[in-house]
Amino acid sequence: MTIDEKELALAAEHPRGTERRRLLPYRAALNDAATYAALPESDRDVVVRWTEVRRRIRESIGLDHDAANLADPLLPYARLRAHVIEGERLAAGRAVFDDPGGDLLAVVAALRAG
Repeated sequence: MTIDEKELALAAEHPRGTERRRLLPYRAALNDAATYAALPESDRDVVVRWTEVRRRIRESIGLDHDAANLADPLLPYARLRAHVIEGERLAAGRAVFDDPGGDLLAVVAALRAG
């Protein structure tokens, strides 16, 4: 999986709409780690990829969930990342996994590799 500059630019320009389009099909999986873990890997890849996009735009332009804005539909990045890590841990059948931070694509690849 790679993320290119075009994808990052689109996400930064339209973060809420892009997140909605990417994650809406996975609403149930985003509410339950076991449901997430049961998704096919290709579907989990969609969520992992978007979460990494969110990390990158958060770091580059500071965009994240705004708790003061009640109409802000962006999921809090930290919660989204923790959920992805937990779901991937369950999918890999690992008892524990400590998130080292950084590039989520690399972290999930390492987690999946065991």
